[in-house]
Amino acid sequence: MLRLFIVIATLLLFGKCETQNQTLCPDAECADYITQQAAQAAYDRDKECLRELDKDNDGIACEHLPASGGGTGCPTTANCGCSNKNQSACASACCKWVVGTGCRCK
Repeated sequence: MLRLFIVIATLLLFGKCETQNQTLCPDAECADYITQQAAQAAYDRDKECLRELDKDNDGIACEHLPASGGGTGCPTTANCGCSNKNQSACASACCKWVVGTGCRCK
């Protein structure tokens, strides 16, 4: 019985400490932003906490969101946010699959 008490007390103690040491990150996703620029600004402020905004790890947050200020609505990066996408992920309003080259701007 004493052994069971020690095990339960140890689990409660370590579980509590572990929870207190974790940093609190906002639960943010691309749907929380209207434009790619707004998402990028938030991501640039805290890349560790907001890594969910950059699912392909290319440094560009929420590539599928429209750019602010009108235009095509495609990201204003060198490859329109189309880099590092496989063929199925490439099909979008901004990107097209080019055989032998990969995902590129439309």
